Amino acid sequence: MFRFLLIAVCLAAGVSAYSDGAPKVACGDMTPQHGAQLQTKKPPYSFSGPAHVRNDQKLTLTLGGDEFLGFMIQARDGQNRVVGQFKVVDAEHSQTLDCSGPQDTLTHLKAVKGSPLSGLTFDWIPPAGYTGNVKFMATVVQTGFVYWVGRVTKDINVE
Repeated sequence: MFRFLLIAVCLAAGVSAYSDGAPKVACGDMTPQHGAQLQTKKPPYSFSGPAHVRNDQKLTLTLGGDEFLGFMIQARDGQNRVVGQFKVVDAEHSQTLDCSGPQDTLTHLKAVKGSPLSGLTFDWIPPAGYTGNVKFMATVVQTGFVYWVGRVTKDINVE
């Protein structure tokens, strides 16, 4: 019985350990540090919003689909470099993280089991003078043990 309780406590600690956002160690491959196997089936999430933006304007997108607890979003160029900056729209549920540069990653804030999100709107600002394609990539955590790594994507043309 003691062994069962010890295992349950360890599993619970691993799931709640990142309730205040993705850790910096996840910046490169966007993989949560939950210790569970990632999902390979099609994710029930998507980005909605325009498919292009001028390089001197902000882009507003929404991550939506099934309910979710956590997320990590990055915009990457053709060389897979993280680019641009995020501006928080929903300060109760999201925050920026400095991965390769200031505010270049968006992650969850105050993820609470039993209070999932049904969607999240955010702003992204392209790098000054940038033109070309950008791929938005998201890791979405449905529960501590069910998540998709970088499988939610949207291509944006920056003009």
